[in-house]
Amino acid sequence: EIEACGIPWNFAPVLDVGRDPRWPRFWETFGEDVMLVGDMGEAMVRGFQEGPVKGAATLKHYMGYSTPWSGKDRTPAYLPERQLREIFLPPFKQSIDAGAMSVMVNSGEMNGIPTHVNRFVLTDILRGELGFEGLVVTDWAGIDAIPGDYKSDVITSINAGIDLVMVPGSLFGNNHYKTFIQFLKEGVEEGSVPMSRIDDAVRRILSVK
Repeated sequence: EIEACGIPWNFAPVLDVGRDPRWPRFWETFGEDVMLVGDMGEAMVRGFQEGPVKGAATLKHYMGYSTPWSGKDRTPAYLPERQLREIFLPPFKQSIDAGAMSVMVNSGEMNGIPTHVNRFVLTDILRGELGFEGLVVTDWAGIDAIPGDYKSDVITSINAGIDLVMVPGSLFGNNHYKTFIQFLKEGVEEGSVPMSRIDDAVRRILSVK
């Protein structure tokens, strides 16, 4: 299907470990077992990227997305770091080690911080500890969904480690009077977003292409 579309990029595998059956996207997971999710995810990554029809895999939703406190989609999760590291992180590490080219971010918030602006998760762990060199993409309108000042969220998300924004020209959510693109440009011009961060994001996007 992606070959027929001419877009060799696939938003899969889903590496969310299914621990809460109330979660409405539970059916998309490989189940509740960490090893099974890791092994199936790695196999899917290798199938996408090494098979006869090649397309970049996208690991999602990084991370902690599948255990929201309320059981509802895109709602806050509260997880001790030990659980994050023992349950939710290993499948991502396994698929990153297998060469996955992109990662999609958890569109909810975790431990009080929206994941799209969480530098600890997106840079310290993903880049620093796991050594991920690929592309980090938002979930659908992920930055738009963050409550608060939109310009601040745009700047903070890019500085936190977001490389590419899904629907960057949209006007969702908080009655935005400017698009992501306009606010990001202002952030660079004002010095709030270093040009080195833009260069890094562009390099990752072009490398995946």
